[in-house]
Amino acid sequence: MKNSRAEACMIYDNEKTICIDTSLPVFDLLGKRYTLFILGVIGNNNTRKNFNDIYNSIPGSNRTIIARRLKELTEAGIVKRCRKEVVTYELTEKGQDIRRGVICFLDSIDRTI
Repeated sequence: MKNSRAEACMIYDNEKTICIDTSLPVFDLLGKRYTLFILGVIGNNNTRKNFNDIYNSIPGSNRTIIARRLKELTEAGIVKRCRKEVVTYELTEKGQDIRRGVICFLDSIDRTI
């Protein structure tokens, strides 16, 4: 007999159970072009960055796609858009948590390559 979807969508880790389904939209966003670069640029030195700082820090990037990703990251609550004299972007608490997780994930990949 095949396992139910509910069983396949759970990760068990010691006493902790994590549902994968609630994370899928974030994983989809993280997998889109330039998203990880944007998280890296905005999170480096923990300072706000304006659009041009982000765009110019990602070689070969596309302005339209960078703008779209920033909008998606903002809508997902990962990035905060700050309006003052100049519009800047910073990671939210959720964004900082995700960035730390991405760093751990990338670090584990680097150790196995």
